[in-house]
Amino acid sequence: MHVPDGVFPLWLQLIMYGISGIMLYISVRMINKKFDHKMVPYMGVLAAVIFAAQLVNFPVPPSSGHLVGSTLLAVMLGPWAGMLIIAMVLFVQALMGDGGLLTFGVNFFNMGVFSSFVGWALALVFFKGLKRVTDEKKSVLVATSIASFFVTVLAAILLGLELLTVTGFGVAALSAITVVHVFIGIGEAALTFVILLYFVKAKPQVISFLKESEVSEMARVPMAPSPTQQIES
Repeated sequence: MHVPDGVFPLWLQLIMYGISGIMLYISVRMINKKFDHKMVPYMGVLAAVIFAAQLVNFPVPPSSGHLVGSTLLAVMLGPWAGMLIIAMVLFVQALMGDGGLLTFGVNFFNMGVFSSFVGWALALVFFKGLKRVTDEKKSVLVATSIASFFVTVLAAILLGLELLTVTGFGVAALSAITVVHVFIGIGEAALTFVILLYFVKAKPQVISFLKESEVSEMARVPMAPSPTQQIES
């Protein structure tokens, strides 16, 4: 989904730079308002995980796919922090030639702004519905995975609509991109489930959907010392 330079018309790139720049500014302001220094290490870890995961492509003929991670980040840290991490990852990748500097605004809007907010909203709706029939750990895992699938497909449709500004790109090509991303979305959902599963088991309190839940409260309660430990102390 990384679009290189030289594809989109300049006017579209400038418009998307403006929109993306405004959203990035707002995200920084929102994060500063609710800044939690305890979350900084996890933001760094997740940025590294997403950066590394995006470098690994899996074949989806006639193209290939990779993890985007916007929904995963939005569910874990909130959409504003997720958006900021995606921006940093995409910028570094653009410097390395994966995506373009001129198309950074378009790529960031698609994979950062759009995917973070839509993914967060869909996951929240699914999460609340699933909580009625199962526990919160399973709910957040399933909800985030399903949301990541739908976001991948929706972001592909958005990209296809943007590509309609390119001469020669038509509805047939848009349909082809959408179909390919249905399969890429399955891979996105699977990888999202695996990565989130680790945090659900190890650190549920860092997941925004679980922060105020009984799951995270249980994780914060220190275990009572065993009789042997009491004697030794």
